[in-house]
Order: sequence, then structure tokens, then C-alpha cells
Amino acid sequence: MSIFTRLGNYVIKKSDSNFLIALFAVIYFTSQIIIGSIMHPLGVVDALRLQTTLSSDTFKSIVSGWMASGQIGIYYRHFYFDNIHPVWYGIFLSLLIARSFKINAINPKFNWIILTPFVAAICDMLENMMHLYFLADLNRATPGLVALSGLATNIKWFLSLSGTAISIVLIGLWIVRKYIRKTL
Repeated sequence: MSIFTRLGNYVIKKSDSNFLIALFAVIYFTSQIIIGSIMHPLGVVDALRLQTTLSSDTFKSIVSGWMASGQIGIYYRHFYFDNIHPVWYGIFLSLLIARSFKINAINPKFNWIILTPFVAAICDMLENMMHLYFLADLNRATPGLVALSGLATNIKWFLSLSGTAISIVLIGLWIVRKYIRKTL
């Protein structure tokens, strides 16, 4: 049995706990609100553009603007929370996907999807490390490295949003089958 199979089975087992799902939901959403409140003055559009860009020029332009306006400290401050944030959403989303799979009796051949939030979390940590590396000297923000950072970010967003959508759809289907059909 591979380490990934064991990890998936462990998450599936732990997903039986409403307490764990609720605990990590509260930790995740609290962390997300804190990060959002810190980043808000920078603007959502610029923050997302900085994260997802594959262009060195775009990255440098956004950061240079924050430096010129004296707002770069805001971006640095968000890392105090964002460096641990991937752990919270990785655990929460994995538990949520595992529970949604379990209540819908999804074929175990799809259990690998339960681990994708951890891949997203690793991509997020890579993005954070690279951004800190770039911020120390903008000359480090080369086209290749910014493209790699942007690719990691885009993979993170794809996996996170896909996992969220899968969970919402499966939980919705379970609610319809369990509660709504009974009343009809």
C-alpha cells in the first residue's frame, strides 16, 4: 500500500468526525478573513493579478506600484498568515471531499481526488516562497521564475476551486436524495 493510499485512507477515516470538519472550517475561514482584511487595501484585482500572472513585467509593475505608494508592507504582512494558511485549507478541503465521497458512495478509484487539496497547498507554499524571493530583489523576478510561480498559483486555484465545486455538488446531491425526495 503506497503512502498516498494510506494518507487518503487516513483522511477518509478522519472525515467521519463532524468536530474535525467544523474545527478546520472555522480555522480556515478565520484565516481567510484575516488575510483578506490585510490585503484589502491593495485591491483584490491587483492581488489576484500578482498571484496568477505568468509575466515578469506584470509582477514587477504591480510590486513597484505598491512600493511607490508605500503599501508593500501590507503585502509582506499577509505572509504572517498566508504561510500557514495552505495547511488549514488543505486539511479542511480534503476532509470535506472525503466526507462528500463517503456519503455518496463514490467509487474508491476516485479517492486520489481527496489528496488534491494538499497538492494545492504545496503549490501555494511554493508561490509564497517565490514571491518572498522576488520581493527581496525584483531583478530575481525573471520571466521563467515568475511563470513558474504563476503556474503554481494557477494549479492551486484550479485544484482548490475544483475540490470546492465537487464537494458542493456531491453534498447537494446527498441533501436532495436524503431530505427533499422523502418529502415529495
